[in-house]
Amino acid sequence: MEDLKLITESNPLLKQQCEDWNFKADGDPTELITAMTKIMLNPATQGIGLAAPQCGVMKNIFIMGTDENLIAVINPKIDELMGDKEIYLEGCLSFPNLWLHVKRNPEALVSYQVSTGEWVNKQKLEGLKARVFLHEYDHLLGVTFDERCGELSLSLAKKRRAKAVRLKQKLANKIASQALSSSS
Repeated sequence: MEDLKLITESNPLLKQQCEDWNFKADGDPTELITAMTKIMLNPATQGIGLAAPQCGVMKNIFIMGTDENLIAVINPKIDELMGDKEIYLEGCLSFPNLWLHVKRNPEALVSYQVSTGEWVNKQKLEGLKARVFLHEYDHLLGVTFDERCGELSLSLAKKRRAKAVRLKQKLANKIASQALSSSS
């Protein structure tokens, strides 16, 4: 599992639905979870959630949290969505530098298996935990967060991202040019 790589928005795997993890046939998921954790917590990505399909593994597994409080979620189910949907800014590791306003329920009652295969039943998640769970759960269904906002909002966000990338490149070129001219 060491060779896992983060796949980005143009990869068609992100639009495919995943299969359940079968503990008998697929074995222990610990190695996959460890490899995914390295990707998510990499200083270059700094994520708070990562689904297996974002690494090209088409299984119903995701991780969420931080290195101090990481949760591996296997074969998740949403038992109930609660509260009026709220708009909040979201990003996604597979969509670098793209930030979108996404509407989601603020609370969810969820069930899932942990890495040992035991079930956590009807756990209530609120706020950011609920939002991250729902975002990563969408990945398992082949739904990406850009599908959860309007076309105009997506278009504007992509323009902002392109402008930010251009400005960053321009700044990098200026710094490199100054460094080269001062060393001659």
